[in-house]
Amino acid sequence: MKNKKNFILMKGTVMLLFVCAILSCGSQTADYEKKIIGSWVGEIKLPNNGKSIGNMHLEFTREGAFFQTTGEGAEKVVSKQTYRITKNKIFYKGKATGNEELDSDYHFRGDVLVMQVDADSAEYRRVK
Repeated sequence: MKNKKNFILMKGTVMLLFVCAILSCGSQTADYEKKIIGSWVGEIKLPNNGKSIGNMHLEFTREGAFFQTTGEGAEKVVSKQTYRITKNKIFYKGKATGNEELDSDYHFRGDVLVMQVDADSAEYRRVK
């Protein structure tokens, strides 16, 4: 009888820990979602020599829209996509990706958003 009570108590404890782990993961992702909302700007550099070729502006909205803007005036290109995030990845798709979902690793260093695809990384400063 005592072993059965211990088993039930242990099973309940394991279930409670499991639920807490799931809830903490969801809340952490929600914090990252809040932090990424807004406008960001970063310098675009050529991978082979590091030469700057201008800025890229990113905007993430609460509604799940993701805008990438490069160039100015007649050379301005705006790409509208949708996005979703997890703790360390941004998944995005739209016309620019042929509606194929692509992903980038990301993290924050203070108020700097660092996005990485393979060995290439880019840093973006918050502007709004």
